[in-house]
Amino acid sequence: MSEVKKVKTSDDITFQEAGITFPKGMIFMIESVEPEGIILYTDLGERFMIDFETFENGFEIAL
Repeated sequence: MSEVKKVKTSDDITFQEAGITFPKGMIFMIESVEPEGIILYTDLGERFMIDFETFENGFEIAL
């Protein structure tokens, strides 16, 4: 069985059009990598697709 990959926000990330802010240090698990972006989910079951540029600039590995 493979280990769940976790990432966290390296700073506050705000998506103005959606009215959502992910605070610095928020933990996400990686569900899958798709051609359009990376699907992340939280412990509460919330799912988000993040574009590659935002992911590369706003997230880091969470131990």
